Amino acid sequence: MTTFGIDLGTTNSCIAHIDGAGRPVVIRNSLGEMTTPSVVYFEGPDMVTVGQAAKDVAVLAPHLVAQLFKREMGRAGQALRYHDRAYTPEMISAFILRDLARSAEEAVHETVRDVVITIPAYFGVAEREATRRAGVIAGLNVVDLLPEPVAAALSYQDRHAPGEVRHLLVFDLGGGTFDTTVIRIDGKDTTVICTDGDHRLGGADWDDRIRAHLLKVFTAQHPGLDPSADEQFMQDLAATAESMKQDLSSRSACRRSVRFAGQAARVELTRAQLEDLTADLLERTLDITGRTLEEARRKGVADISEAILVGGMTRTPAIAAQLTERFGLEIRRHEPDLAVARGAALFAVVAKAREAAGLTAEPGAASEAAAASAAEDLAGTLGISTDQAEDMMSRRVATVVPRGFGVKVIDQNDPHFPSNPLKARWYVVHLLPANTPLPYSVGPVQMATGTDNQPGVDIEVWEQKGPVESEELADNTFVGRGRLRSLVGLPAGSPIEVTFSMNETGLLTVRAVEPRSGREIRFDLQIGGMDQAAVDDARAAIARHKVRS
Repeated sequence: MTTFGIDLGTTNSCIAHIDGAGRPVVIRNSLGEMTTPSVVYFEGPDMVTVGQAAKDVAVLAPHLVAQLFKREMGRAGQALRYHDRAYTPEMISAFILRDLARSAEEAVHETVRDVVITIPAYFGVAEREATRRAGVIAGLNVVDLLPEPVAAALSYQDRHAPGEVRHLLVFDLGGGTFDTTVIRIDGKDTTVICTDGDHRLGGADWDDRIRAHLLKVFTAQHPGLDPSADEQFMQDLAATAESMKQDLSSRSACRRSVRFAGQAARVELTRAQLEDLTADLLERTLDITGRTLEEARRKGVADISEAILVGGMTRTPAIAAQLTERFGLEIRRHEPDLAVARGAALFAVVAKAREAAGLTAEPGAASEAAAASAAEDLAGTLGISTDQAEDMMSRRVATVVPRGFGVKVIDQNDPHFPSNPLKARWYVVHLLPANTPLPYSVGPVQMATGTDNQPGVDIEVWEQKGPVESEELADNTFVGRGRLRSLVGLPAGSPIEVTFSMNETGLLTVRAVEPRSGREIRFDLQIGGMDQAAVDDARAAIARHKVRS
């Protein structure tokens, strides 16, 4: 069975597979388009429309249309209500995934079951697990999650013959998220050096600035009118803003008419004006790029061979110009809308083949017989030669920890600690720093009980929130806990040994041991706001909906 790669984007999504010649191919949707807008229209209690038709309806019924929900993935309490029913971002994403799967099934006449879904490199564990749940809710088997810049690099690597070692900066600015990642290409090996980003920065923010400008011009020409409270007008204005942004990628100026309550305003926007309106947004991307390049230098990467621009927003001329001017980078645009899905398809088919053969991700870990058998199976699945299959399976991908992880501990130097430990300061000890190569294990790190005879110890895992590692709780996000129980009789300061291990795909396993008794807890951090029962209920609810595009 074929394994598919899915780019589940903030504004547009697409699905790809490997064709009979071993090439990654994006599958057109039912309208013949390569990409599908990530928009869902809740037409009725059990009826949804996905894609361009839903985006068109947003102008007329914005209260029934969900957009930009990828930005809310992994955030608790973010359910939206349509027709008196609650839908989490995972459930809404599942509608997009179901529609992509249906289009692919119609095109290749094969059931879509096994998929790799791409995610922004800077997604934390909550967002990653929410994306995985979205796939499960859609009725798919999520073989793996793949960082979008890695997928783009795999696609780029597939189009270029192996040569000398190169270091690429993947600058990925999509509709709602932004990542910069430095990647080493060495033959068939793809290794992430470091990554940084902002998953709440993207083309939608440029659209918002243009929309605000259009509203300002209209109200200046018609001071007696204030259309800002009219939801339909503002949605129409958003569509106009997006259209003007796209025009200004290839033109120096564009004009539109804005109408409300029988009045009209003729608005001209130049590329220079747009750059002025959004200068701080571009500067945010450049600041993050600078941090990424500096981190890469600290890790021994002094020179970047070229910058690969991915994501629709990178068509904006100012981006390439500033990357060259500020950092001296040689720019390459590589299929901004399709590279991620194609790279995911390349990764997907190999990941599934290796999984089926019981092979690990470590080079040299498999026996020659197992590797040969897996290659033969892959060749048979794709209809390619065994040599081609062996070539595909020889590719290696190594990623890094996107954000640091640590354990919450009490500050024994706090003045409150001796008399009332519960009032003492708590802080985070980071055991797994950001940009650590994966897989990685650290520990056992010795910690200690805080008081005499405490009945148990909570092991709370926290994730770095901002770009800089900080021990302050406010600068980190709680992601999960386990509890060591029945520790009766231990004096304060008794050792507790904690080990963190993260695998190649970002699954964090935490182990804590009280060495005297040997009591132990071990838990995998597949985190989020939905337990298995809630996921099962959501899957059943989504399955009852009719999805059309």
